[in-house]
Amino acid sequence: MKIKLLSFALLASVLAFGQQQTFSDVTIQSYSPTLFLKRNTNDGGFTRGIQTQSLNGDKAWFFGDLHGSQWIVSKGDHTDPKLTIFDNGNTGIGTSDPNAKLHVVKENTNNQNVVIGKFVASGSTGGSAMISLGYHTTANLELNSGYTGSGFRYGNYGDFNIENDNNSASLGAINFVSNKKIQMAIMPNGNASLQGKFEAKEIKVTLTPTADFVFDEKYDLPKLEDVEKHIKEKKHLPEIASANVMEKEGVNVGEFQIKLLQKIEELTLYSIEQNKQIKNLQKENVLLKAQSEKIERQLEKLLSEKK
Repeated sequence: MKIKLLSFALLASVLAFGQQQTFSDVTIQSYSPTLFLKRNTNDGGFTRGIQTQSLNGDKAWFFGDLHGSQWIVSKGDHTDPKLTIFDNGNTGIGTSDPNAKLHVVKENTNNQNVVIGKFVASGSTGGSAMISLGYHTTANLELNSGYTGSGFRYGNYGDFNIENDNNSASLGAINFVSNKKIQMAIMPNGNASLQGKFEAKEIKVTLTPTADFVFDEKYDLPKLEDVEKHIKEKKHLPEIASANVMEKEGVNVGEFQIKLLQKIEELTLYSIEQNKQIKNLQKENVLLKAQSEKIERQLEKLLSEKK
């Protein structure tokens, strides 16, 4: 009889524990605590998590496993995930289907999802890292934007963006923006433009050919008379753009430096030639001086003999 009563008590406690229990405070204390949310079957069911709710039963936040392949943080219940982590490591914010290690999506004013953040890191087999951000549909990358609505392509503050507008000639350009204007742009073809001053400790320009062809023996060095005539007529050096052209079209720094080097090398050749002429004149002057002194001595001798 005692054995039957004990068995009945154990069965009643198990059944009672299997029903929903309410505790005023729950504490699990252990050196390495683990809480298992375990289904009672291997088949069926698709969530294992923690659902918070108010006293009146309204659902608040859900934290848990979805389909056995996703960890989600959802508002209300598991059907509206705000954060999704797949078992392959892809993480989505604002999207339940992330295709990158970090994939962020924001709803624009038309309630359409716009990718505002996407980061892809290289894997163990190689590949390059990629960062992609955007506030509106014409930019893949835009940081620190003061964009406030339609009619203003760029913000009031300093922006950095990469154009990705199929209707734009600047497709793929990198722009540095301030006060709603592009102050510096790097185009896909490598060309760059800068509105304002540029300061750097060192600039290296690689350009070929250089101006060393001036020192070739076959180089036709312009005559100084022709250079003088050109300067009088044109008011600038031969092969150098005039001031008006420079102001209107600008100056290619690399090509301009080569042209200046060419003129310096030509000037060096003129100086070498003039130095040779000066040395020849000095030698001739020494000879003339010696001859003059000899003539003076002969005259003095003749005059003394007549006396």
